[in-house]
Amino acid sequence: MAEDTETLIPELENYFNEFVVLRNTVRDFTGKLAEAQFYWKPGPDQWSVAECISHLNELGYKLLPKLRDAIESGRKTGKTGSPPFRYGLISRWFIKANDASSNFKINTPEIYRPDSNEVLKKSQVVSDFLELQDALCDLVSRADGLDLKRIKIGSTANGLIRLSLGAWFATIMVHEKRHLAQARRVAETPGFSAGQSA
Repeated sequence: MAEDTETLIPELENYFNEFVVLRNTVRDFTGKLAEAQFYWKPGPDQWSVAECISHLNELGYKLLPKLRDAIESGRKTGKTGSPPFRYGLISRWFIKANDASSNFKINTPEIYRPDSNEVLKKSQVVSDFLELQDALCDLVSRADGLDLKRIKIGSTANGLIRLSLGAWFATIMVHEKRHLAQARRVAETPGFSAGQSA
């Protein structure tokens, strides 16, 4: 993962740093949990810490190829631009709707839902998330110099939803924060401590 952010524009530098923080936060948070705690669910229709992170992995790894292709295409076709980038109404709404502070209820598309029948090892779920953040940081670095507004990318869940490249980075960032906050609430639920900390 690239470490030098000094040459990035402020918007991309912010995304890069936030993905690093999320990477380290999840590593430290999950490192304190026993396997039983990682998979513990507050209720039958509520997600465990494992499912919160698996959901982020499902979404992130499906989006990575589209982000990568859009960046490469934008570079080849000369879609460069300079900040500030101001995103359209749909992009701004989408970012806000996915923010942890939003009360907007989002129904998770089927393709992004963690498979409740598949029990992956805690180490694998966490490792996948950490590697996802590294990949996102790499893409953020590659996007420097491009027009973050003009390059559009369709959602993998609904092709009718097309957001600007910069808006996708912002959405992924706030969406990860939202579900990390959800995972922390799970850890604060009575009964969570039934599994002893590792």
